[in-house]
Amino acid sequence: MTKYSQEMAEYRGEVYFAGSEGPGEVWIRKIPGTTYANNEGFETYGDRHFKTVPISDLDAWYQETMTATWRGQPFNVIATEGDTAEAGYAGGEYVWAAQNGLEGDQYNGYRATLATDELEDVQVDRTDFLARWKEKNPG
Repeated sequence: MTKYSQEMAEYRGEVYFAGSEGPGEVWIRKIPGTTYANNEGFETYGDRHFKTVPISDLDAWYQETMTATWRGQPFNVIATEGDTAEAGYAGGEYVWAAQNGLEGDQYNGYRATLATDELEDVQVDRTDFLARWKEKNPG
């Protein structure tokens, strides 16, 4: 099971949240609660620590997207921690969502904290952004 369903980068052997910055750069952000050996060049905005790095300096750059079903309904899993998963309801049965204790509403969506052992048909799709970039930028 993946830990986060979002864009990630590995830089100098450590894992960060990530996002495109420009044609040849990516911003990386420290994951809260993680201790990093590399602290050089990070800028702080509130409680977030960012740095822009050249794509060519990355060890990996990807997005893993996790989906699953819970009680027969589809969910997009946002993050997992231990034996729980934060998930957004991807179905359209709003009465079912309310009856099953999901938080939110039909206009803004429903979310839930779910036990990972209750998730079924878990699928993780990985998009490798670094491989795509290297194909377009050989050498």
